[in-house]
Amino acid sequence: MDIEEHSGGNAVKTIIPLSRRTLLRRGTIVLGSIALIPIAIHSLSGKAGSATKGMLHYQDSPKDGHSCSGCSSFRPPTAPDAETGTCKVLEGPISPHGWCMAYSPR
Repeated sequence: MDIEEHSGGNAVKTIIPLSRRTLLRRGTIVLGSIALIPIAIHSLSGKAGSATKGMLHYQDSPKDGHSCSGCSSFRPPTAPDAETGTCKVLEGPISPHGWCMAYSPR
């Protein structure tokens, strides 16, 4: 920590050494804050259906035999002639034959 002292018009910097305990405390606070940032950001965007298709690599075709129609987050279309449903995780229309990284089997 630097402290400026003014003596006769000239600024003199005096360096005050920090103890190991103080450095460890400050380091712990900084690292703890950095670790909490992703949690805070995720909780702000944790609204259902708020993820974009690009974020979760959504595709309109199945992957490894898994498709949205077998996912616990998929909501089938309400109208009998509708081809797309909705999702609890993704926003927008979702194909029952699609797939994304949030896939969770029923």
